Amino acid sequence: MRLSPLEYRFLDLLAHRPGRFLGASEIAEHLHGTDDAADANAIEALVLWLRRKVGPDVIESRRGFGYMLAGS
Repeated sequence: MRLSPLEYRFLDLLAHRPGRFLGASEIAEHLHGTDDAADANAIEALVLWLRRKVGPDVIESRRGFGYMLAGS
């Protein structure tokens, strides 16, 4: 399995904040330097692709809170 640089940076971001949900705007700011509404959709698409690559249970999501690595 190969990860794109963006996918790797996203997983690295989650790994360095264990036990903490990160909202889409915070993730977009870190990955893209902006937090536009369109970036929230891009983050959702990124999570979808990553779940297909690394497994559906690796990234936990909670509506209204954001994303974190499962088990952290």
